Amino acid sequence: MNASAQHSDLALLSSQAADLPATGPSFAAALCGFVATTVATTMLMFLLSSL
Repeated sequence: MNASAQHSDLALLSSQAADLPATGPSFAAALCGFVATTVATTMLMFLLSSL
């Protein structure tokens, strides 16, 4: 492998690694929001059914 190809491979890997942390928290926040909304809706339905 020549030096320029190796350099481009390393640049690609480092750019992919830099992109991963940016997408991680947004997915976790979306999942947390979905779970919280589901739990809140379920609790509201139980509350309304007990009246």
